[in-house]
Amino acid sequence: MSKSIIILQARTSSKRLPGKVLKKINGIPLVVLCAKRLQNRGDNLIVATSNEKSDDKLVKVLINEKINYFRGDLKNVFSRYLTISKKYNNNDLILRATADNPLPDGNLVDTVIKHFKSIRNDYFGIDHTLHNLPHGISLEIFYAKKIIKTGKMVLSADDKEHVTLKMYKNIKIPNLLIKSIKIKNNLSNVNYSVDEKKDLLKVRKLFKKVKNPIKISLKKLLKRTI
Repeated sequence: MSKSIIILQARTSSKRLPGKVLKKINGIPLVVLCAKRLQNRGDNLIVATSNEKSDDKLVKVLINEKINYFRGDLKNVFSRYLTISKKYNNNDLILRATADNPLPDGNLVDTVIKHFKSIRNDYFGIDHTLHNLPHGISLEIFYAKKIIKTGKMVLSADDKEHVTLKMYKNIKIPNLLIKSIKIKNNLSNVNYSVDEKKDLLKVRKLFKKVKNPIKISLKKLLKRTI
């Protein structure tokens, strides 16, 4: 039986909002909120960060929260994923998530894994516009062998920064729609990805007065946006 691992990429040296992954939402650092929401149904997760001094504080937070982590090249994000993926078998599943998107949860992870296994392809990513979902509700999934094969190719600077860019170039992905996660109200023009301070304030407002921000389901959060 194949195993799965969520790799959550994070760094503190973001240009538009420096240190954003450590900014707090309901008293919880953004990276921790992202990690624990993705894990709230028991899925395995590791944070892939850099070996730069700028991420030392981030690593201390992860250690304190008992969250697994890996440190690698700051600019070559692809290499971080590749190193982790090589520890798994060819048919094990790798899920890519980013630490500026706190809405995805364990239910979404499990749904994406189930869907991926049914489409018989080696890559799948959520198209938020197709599902009427806000920007920031995104997960990608692929086999470990896919990224290992991609790692043997010539990669551009963009390929190294945007981990899956080389994977989905020029391929046709069947069954892009997951019916169970599509919502009636079209929220695809709404942004809940934390890139700037205004985004952080919007996300803080969304989670305001939520008793358990780690356990609340994505569906319940979406109802708060309407």
